[in-house]
Amino acid sequence: MAAKAWPHAPRSLSNLVRTRAALLRGSARHSSWTAIEGRVADLLRAHFVAAPPALRRIESSASAAILNQIIHYEAVHEIQDLRDLWRRLETDRRCYALFSASMPDEPLVFIELALTSRAVTDVGIILDPDAPVVDPDGCTHAMFYSISSCHEGLRGVPLGGLLIRRVLDQLQRELPHLRTFATVSPVPGFRAWLSDLARSRGGEFSQIVASLDDSTWLRDPEVGARAKSVLLPLCASYLVHAKRGNEPLDAVARFHLGNGARLDGVNWLGDRSAAGLARSAGFTANYVYEPSEIDSNHTLYRQTHVVCAAQQLAVLAHGAAVHVA
Repeated sequence: MAAKAWPHAPRSLSNLVRTRAALLRGSARHSSWTAIEGRVADLLRAHFVAAPPALRRIESSASAAILNQIIHYEAVHEIQDLRDLWRRLETDRRCYALFSASMPDEPLVFIELALTSRAVTDVGIILDPDAPVVDPDGCTHAMFYSISSCHEGLRGVPLGGLLIRRVLDQLQRELPHLRTFATVSPVPGFRAWLSDLARSRGGEFSQIVASLDDSTWLRDPEVGARAKSVLLPLCASYLVHAKRGNEPLDAVARFHLGNGARLDGVNWLGDRSAAGLARSAGFTANYVYEPSEIDSNHTLYRQTHVVCAAQQLAVLAHGAAVHVA
């Protein structure tokens, strides 16, 4: 179906999103559904080109239906309770979402950020519900810490990158004193990658993985320092060199690099939560969105899949890659 033939009935977009979700779930059992799913995905992409979604800031005054969806679909850092939610919506925190006129009460994708006076490497600082509220006018950094899609049927429809660009534009207009736009992101495939190395290589890699199951490295500074000296370069190598085809193995790296960011750093014990330890061995990564470089970084990545990384991180990764290879 051509984009101009898009049906404009109020529930058409909602129906297509739900239909594609069902097709995605069933395509493993019904191979013939794959082609149909692809056509529906093309219809969805065409719709958002013809009718771009609108950016809205989610505040505590939003409807209960929308706030409940933010709680339900938060995919990176679970919202623990209402106190946690209210803190994430304070003046020095922001939540933005894209909405379609065809689905006005259902966010399509949303992003959360913290306004700070410095780069943040420990996401626990941002997530602390008791953290004091600061004046946004005194902040120089916008630290993105979570982005979540609300609809399985929109998987692969490029709304996340559009949301980031819209938010950057909005923040630059509203808060022109902000100098840095960066993420404090999980490294969700790192722990699994280490486990694969342990199974295939054994030796010291098996020892490293075994040590992660013992919380001593979290309690004992001496043991922690030894673990850091081994794991920090391995995490850098994972993000820069580990591949899925031509692209980075890590899903978060693929997303941010594909949207024009630069990998700027990896952070030891940047996420001490149970989820952070299980998926990332406690690491976080900083990706920087430099507005003047987003387009060139995006083009370079799409053409070459080269990981745009800070020099010190590339050097750290290279040393570990030689050891891993």
